[in-house]
Amino acid sequence: MLCGIFGMTASAYDEQDYVVANDKRRIPIPITYNPVSVENYLGEEAGQLSAPSDIFISSDDRIYIVDGGKNRIVSMNTDYSDVKVISDFSGQTLNNPQGIYVYDNGDLLIADTDNSRVLHTDPNGNIIKIYTQPTSNLYDTTYAFKPIKVYVNVINQIYIINNEDYHGFIVLDENNDFKGYVASTKVPYNLTTKLVQMFASEEQKAVLAQEKPPAHTNVVIDDENTIYATTARAEEAQLKRFSPVGVNIYPFKGYFGETRGDYVLQYYGKTFTEPEFTDVTINADGVVSILDSVTGRIYQYDSEGNMLTAFGGTGKWVGKFTGASGLAQDSKGNMYVIDKVQSTIHKLEPTEFIDTVHAALNLYYDGKYDDAVLYWEQVLNMNPNYPMAHIGMGNAYLRNDEFELAMDEFLLADDKSGYSSAFDKWELEVVRQFFGIVLFAIIAIAVLVIVLIGYLRRRYKQTYDRPSRFKFWNNKGRLKILLGTLFDSNEGYREIRRHRTDYDLATPLVLYLLVAVAKIFSLFVVHYPFRSAEIYEINLASEMLTTFVPLVTWVIASYMVTTICSGEVKMREVFSASAYCMLPYVIVTIPLSLISNVMSSSSSGLYTGIITLMWIWVGIMFFVSTMSMNSYGFMETVKIVLLTLFACVFMWLVVLLIFMLGEQVVDFFKGIFDNFKIYFAMQGGN
Repeated sequence: MLCGIFGMTASAYDEQDYVVANDKRRIPIPITYNPVSVENYLGEEAGQLSAPSDIFISSDDRIYIVDGGKNRIVSMNTDYSDVKVISDFSGQTLNNPQGIYVYDNGDLLIADTDNSRVLHTDPNGNIIKIYTQPTSNLYDTTYAFKPIKVYVNVINQIYIINNEDYHGFIVLDENNDFKGYVASTKVPYNLTTKLVQMFASEEQKAVLAQEKPPAHTNVVIDDENTIYATTARAEEAQLKRFSPVGVNIYPFKGYFGETRGDYVLQYYGKTFTEPEFTDVTINADGVVSILDSVTGRIYQYDSEGNMLTAFGGTGKWVGKFTGASGLAQDSKGNMYVIDKVQSTIHKLEPTEFIDTVHAALNLYYDGKYDDAVLYWEQVLNMNPNYPMAHIGMGNAYLRNDEFELAMDEFLLADDKSGYSSAFDKWELEVVRQFFGIVLFAIIAIAVLVIVLIGYLRRRYKQTYDRPSRFKFWNNKGRLKILLGTLFDSNEGYREIRRHRTDYDLATPLVLYLLVAVAKIFSLFVVHYPFRSAEIYEINLASEMLTTFVPLVTWVIASYMVTTICSGEVKMREVFSASAYCMLPYVIVTIPLSLISNVMSSSSSGLYTGIITLMWIWVGIMFFVSTMSMNSYGFMETVKIVLLTLFACVFMWLVVLLIFMLGEQVVDFFKGIFDNFKIYFAMQGGN
């Protein structure tokens, strides 16, 4: 009936539940919560809801709704029976209430926002205690006392979220004594903002200074006194799990939710899709669900931060919302969502699929991995692509020393951490089994590398006395330049300039081709834990652009700057030198990609260190080439290199500006052309 009232049907938009993969893809999963009802009329006594702002379900499964539009509290059973309304509080009324907490004995704690107070009442609304702005010297009175959410911990301390207060939770005891702030928030560091402030006017600095830090939007405290909170305007970790002293101990501290739009959001005028989480609920097993008021989606995570499901969405029918403002769940796992815009309450029941997931998780976190496997197998029978099931299976195999099977499962789940744990144990087993062979291989490779380096060094010294047997390397000083740039960089780059009259184009082109080959080789061969993207996601055109555009820019910028600053090189010589400067990239990238296949995330420090040293080597080569080929001193080269880098950035900015304004420029000249056509047409008519 309600769908007909709102003028839309459920078939108009039936969004599938899903989980978000590490690469931000949505993986469809079976329905996890079935929408079963939506109500806005709660009987003769309560009538219709009006802009409900919060919902709480007590330990005896009774629903309490803060009906903000009518300044009242509405309570009922989970089947919407026995509806009661409290609008009179010892002769006083509420004013825009925003939050509620219910004690086990039925007492209420209400955030009476615009009355600047928190009310403690009995189940019938009779006032027991009024909490107002603390009088302590430690309390910051520059922030008006406007409580929007309240909760009570295990020692009966009251946690209050004050509207737009970055200090964190206000903590009061039962006597209204201020106990301090917990879990303050700060404006995150932003390098771009800092750079802008360096050149901004006083007026612009004043505007930047008004940037607000993230603010907590809702809070739940479990039986172990652990605080769960949602945060608005945060760039990451919008869901936090605080210890009693305010330290975020949630294992996952990345980005929650999604930043993406769709046609349904646009239809409802929601073009800004940055999530705004307004409520959080947690079940007895530590499964956390958070509500995004922008999209109406509910994201559910386990105690380690693994996403279990995303459901809900935007719409005007059962299970869809346009102004979701509150979320709660009863002891049976049913979810209840209130919609402030539509003034409705929705009920969603868990399906067999999500119940099986929860059962598996419960066993999994109790350390009963083998028992959990039975449930994970059921989950995979219902959905073979469910990541968390593969993680559960992988951990079970890992515990039973079936490392290769564990790696397969973690790979399917795209879990690099789990995969690395299984790989390390498998590798250790292989090394123990074939220790002699492994040791011999390592020594042989090390000796081979040392011998090869020694031979090439000697061969470079011989280039001055004995030519190569291959004419190709003798021509145009190719061998002397190639080996010289590696073993005597100054002389090697000077040799390029000495061969100005018989310039060699072939070798630089081959080197650039090798750079491309090394890049492609690394993309496809590097071990899974070190991949930046899955093989099927690789865009070779994009990869080649990101590799060679900086090189081309450097060549142009370096030639321009050195020409202005009394340089001695030609464009083609800079082109050649840049190719030789990339030799370390080729030398390191190809073998490192192969070696990475015996490394895992536990070796990421070593892997990253080698990559960093490689780029330092490349940078030194560019620096030496600039100094040697132009006969600059050290400090002069430093200045030239900095100017060249500045010129590179400037060129990129110009290209970006042209790209951004390209359409406007085309429209401008088209307008001029059209005006000329009209002018000449009029002249012809005369």
